Amino acid sequence: MINKKVIYLILKKNRFFKHWKNFLNEKLGSKYNFKFFYKAEDFITNFLFHPPSMVIYYYPKDPSTFEKLCMVKRDFNLRIIPLIVIIDDLDFKFLLSKADVVDDFITTMESVEEFILRIEYAFKRLERISDNNPLTGLPGNVSIGKAIEKVLNDPNPHAVAYVDLDNFKTYNDLYGFFKGDEMIRNLARIIFNTVSELSPEDYFVGHIGGDDFVFIVPLEKVKKISQEIIDRFNKTLSYFIKPEHLEKGYFIAKDRKGQICKISLPSVSIAIVPVYKGKFVHIGEVASRAAEIKNITKKLKGSNYFIDRRS
Repeated sequence: MINKKVIYLILKKNRFFKHWKNFLNEKLGSKYNFKFFYKAEDFITNFLFHPPSMVIYYYPKDPSTFEKLCMVKRDFNLRIIPLIVIIDDLDFKFLLSKADVVDDFITTMESVEEFILRIEYAFKRLERISDNNPLTGLPGNVSIGKAIEKVLNDPNPHAVAYVDLDNFKTYNDLYGFFKGDEMIRNLARIIFNTVSELSPEDYFVGHIGGDDFVFIVPLEKVKKISQEIIDRFNKTLSYFIKPEHLEKGYFIAKDRKGQICKISLPSVSIAIVPVYKGKFVHIGEVASRAAEIKNITKKLKGSNYFIDRRS
């Protein structure tokens, strides 16, 4: 059984909305479970204790309950639930005043087909926002999985490259989380700008979390892109490292075993897994192969990339 997303609707009982209701059930009934409410108390109670995936509200039916809904969304941390408001006429002042809590709007003058598009777009927008990494804004693990899955069956060979920072924990401990976040954002910008510049028509960049990233490009471009990422990172390192550390080329700090020792400055490791159609069955195989390559890459001194040559 497929768990359908639940959509709460507050509509007026008339022939016009009956047509919309029937059309929604006909076109989207297989994907969504539509629940229609006509009593304010029932709606607010269900919204609080059984939050839906979306709310669609015809404002003229009950403006006071709409205001209560907006208050509940703010006060009970339910802002993530998309709210589409239906109005009879375009009211600029009203819509602008609700921009912090209303996600989209539609007028009754529009077609029911456009109404359906608003629903689908709202869910897609939420999916993108929810998956994006809050620190860098790059797509997260759900999008990364889809992107790798896509190239598994692509007739053109691609490279899935896993990027992370070496000795980042030591940097974070010595310089603090704020500077650590800045270094991660800097690496994110470098990866995205480099990949989009050198492979503008075919690329993906994602943020796994922390200092771990993924990019996907055509196989023939991965060497040049990887070297450029390393070069750009090395050029920016002086903005994040104190002169005395740069001059020495290392930190004096505790290692993972608690021993005081010399620890190299942050560097970039890029583990590259070539992907051809039929080479891998599941994205987990790509991640497993990348983990093996990453172990090799991180043992090399300084910033490096390493390509898996196995079939």
